[in-house]
Amino acid sequence: MFKGSRKLVEGGFHITPKGFRVVFFISVLMLLVALALVWPNVRKVKLSYDYQALKAEREELLNENRLLSLERETLQSLYRIQVLAKNQVGMIEPKTEQITTIFLK
Repeated sequence: MFKGSRKLVEGGFHITPKGFRVVFFISVLMLLVALALVWPNVRKVKLSYDYQALKAEREELLNENRLLSLERETLQSLYRIQVLAKNQVGMIEPKTEQITTIFLK
């Protein structure tokens, strides 16, 4: 142990091709293990961001749905239809002598 560190300090540290392959293999193996440990957390963070974006889009769509429902109710109101019938179409209330009652047996 001390011989290797002494060589490293003195600048005479050389590695053989076989030793380089071993160090390279161990480094790649450690990198793969680190990625395997970190990847699930990265995936969770991405899913969390996706969830937040979908939640915001859902809220926006719900608000739009509420506004459209209110607009539909406004357009279907009987008072509005009566005003449009009188002003735009020219309809008028019938007089009592114009109303005919039909009795069915």
